[in-house]
Amino acid sequence: MTEHRTSPPPEHAARRAWALLRARVRRAWQSARWIVFAGLFVTSLALGWIGFDLNGRAVSEPRSFLDNLYRSLQLFIIHSGDVPPPVSWQLEVARFLAPAVAAGATLSALADLLGEQLSGLRLRSYSNHVVVCGLGRLGSLLARNLREAGYDVVGIESDAQSGAIARCREDGVAVLVGDATNPAMLRRARAHRARYLFTVVGDDGRNANIAIAARSLAEGRRGSPLTCFVHVIDDKLNDVLRQAGLARRGGGLRIEYFNVAELGAPTLLSDYPAFDDQGNTPLGPPHIVVVGLGEMGTRLVVHAARRWRSIPGTRGKKLRVTAVDRQADARVALLNQRFPRLATVCELTPRRMDLDSAEFERADFLFGRRGNSDVTGVYMCVREDAVGLGAALHMRHRLGDRNVPIVVRTTQEGGVAKLLGGEGHAAFGNLRVFGLLDLVCRPEVLMAGQNEVLARAIHENYVSNRRREGQSVETNHSMAEWEHLPESLKESSRAQAADISRKLEAIGCDIEPMTDWDAEPPAFTAAEIELLARMEHDRWWKERADAGWRLAPARSEERKESPYLVPFDDLSVDVQDIDRQAVLAIPALLAEVEYAVVRVQRGEDRTGE
Repeated sequence: MTEHRTSPPPEHAARRAWALLRARVRRAWQSARWIVFAGLFVTSLALGWIGFDLNGRAVSEPRSFLDNLYRSLQLFIIHSGDVPPPVSWQLEVARFLAPAVAAGATLSALADLLGEQLSGLRLRSYSNHVVVCGLGRLGSLLARNLREAGYDVVGIESDAQSGAIARCREDGVAVLVGDATNPAMLRRARAHRARYLFTVVGDDGRNANIAIAARSLAEGRRGSPLTCFVHVIDDKLNDVLRQAGLARRGGGLRIEYFNVAELGAPTLLSDYPAFDDQGNTPLGPPHIVVVGLGEMGTRLVVHAARRWRSIPGTRGKKLRVTAVDRQADARVALLNQRFPRLATVCELTPRRMDLDSAEFERADFLFGRRGNSDVTGVYMCVREDAVGLGAALHMRHRLGDRNVPIVVRTTQEGGVAKLLGGEGHAAFGNLRVFGLLDLVCRPEVLMAGQNEVLARAIHENYVSNRRREGQSVETNHSMAEWEHLPESLKESSRAQAADISRKLEAIGCDIEPMTDWDAEPPAFTAAEIELLARMEHDRWWKERADAGWRLAPARSEERKESPYLVPFDDLSVDVQDIDRQAVLAIPALLAEVEYAVVRVQRGEDRTGE
């Protein structure tokens, strides 16, 4: 059952703006500080020399140039500034400015030398923060983006010589040097008090070991669990682990597995859609060309097909996709094998060729028999940035003035892709660069894991059901949009999402990746619905009891009182129906993260029906 407490929504926008301003000021200071110190040093020295010279003349004791210079240098160690009056304003300023410059430069140098020790002192007070394990290209970008988003961030890097350490510290990230698989290092980073933990060390095995070490720290944790995002490089292993993650429950650790290519495909299609919400494009019926059928390219084809299938007006029409790859035939066949309904949604045409072949140079796949092109979009998904950009420019030339959008997947928007920035961006107006890491390593993308998506869907289902009953946000504050909900309410939906696997297991069902998009989920029997509804109520009851709620005739958020903290049979039918509606929605909720309910044992054997 979903009963929510309400409180004012957090002001994330102001916090993020302030953090972004601080980060920019910090970066500007770090890059210019020694120039500033040098300028202040020269200014102090000059003012001191002028002051001593004027004083010597005033007391009829003129000094040489070197004598005045020597006295001015001594001002930096707070010495020799005591002279008989009159004291000029130049000397007054120099007597205070010089030691201040010396102290500032010394402290700045010590901060560089003792960066890790100072980071350790800072993070003693950290709580509800983010820990990033591994400050490679992915981790350092993630840490800096999280810092700009307003989070306190602790980074752990095993390579003491990594240049990312200094860059992250410049952006306000507290960095520790050591092995993140060691529980003692995670404890130094206060991972047991963190809100999120990202393991992105570049090796699937080490990432898994860090998650295992974090689990031991999270045991006995009270309140919301530690959410651990584990980066999995191997595409097939990622699918397996995501399925295992849906089946994992309990404890103080919640694990989310992610893959950059998997996240990149929907993000790319969101930022650069292949067609609009009605399935149209400015150039006519959609016909997209995908160059490169690696992890990114194949996932892009599947996501485009699913989006096309979700548009009511496209029923009976196929999305035209031309797939260009040196192993296009084999990879298209594998896609059709993995997704049996793909052929009913897409007219997927493989074109086997190398990017450096004469066949690709002619690019006949862009044109029909009469030499005209009906291509409406091109997506370059090759590994090498320079190769992808070169191929994209060639295809732009072959397409002429048709102005077909061409999106190039690169590792980051920097590097070779910068050649298309600035004034060059206008010259190649239909050419867009998709910096995979830049766009995927955004907190709102990475934190939208499968449990988070399920939690949002649970809340939307709750709101939809209450709206049909005539309720509104004014009468039920729990119906507010997800972004405006308090964290306690969101965490309640996350806990409900994490409990789905336990419920399905109780009726002899399991969770598997959705491959047959048209397959009907198994129908729950009346006895199964009743059992699942009771389990959901008991879970909710325990959640409320652990949070300090108690039974009372009327509901009170301030006093944490509710009349629903009773056995399921003692609830009214209307309240029981809230739980029944929640469990009936489970197959549709799992479809949101591309998983399906399958029956592995007859539910009658488990429910006694």
